[in-house]
Amino acid sequence: MPSKSKTVIIEQGRILGKKLESRLQQLTEKGISAEKASIDPLVKSYQARIKAINRRIAAADKLTKRSEELANAKAQKAAELAQKEVETKKEAAPPAAKPKKEKEAAAEDKAKKKPAEKAAKKKPAAETAEAGEAPKKPRKKKEAAAEE
Repeated sequence: MPSKSKTVIIEQGRILGKKLESRLQQLTEKGISAEKASIDPLVKSYQARIKAINRRIAAADKLTKRSEELANAKAQKAAELAQKEVETKKEAAPPAAKPKKEKEAAAEDKAKKKPAEKAAKKKPAAETAEAGEAPKKPRKKKEAAAEE
């Protein structure tokens, strides 16, 4: 499992760099040209691992930069929110009240409507019988299922 610590990753890259240099030095001592040395499997392996380490370092840098940006943005938002709250508290005057006449008229209308609606809903059984309507009986479960 690769390490997530940036210092460990950098140290690994440094060690691999030294191994690559020593391998290239060994190949030049043997009389192998630089072109053929680049084909050497160990050299290729070291170069690939160094590339991977550089990518990991870049990714770690990118993540730290992103987290710093997010932290700054969060702090800025909190400051703006606090500033808005202070402004709203200063500006918050008692709400503009409607004139009492309008409020009283609205309350009276509601009061008149409620008893009229309740009376319409609740008709005594005697009144319905006089009007020629039979009182309604609750349906049985079987009848309700058959109608559907």
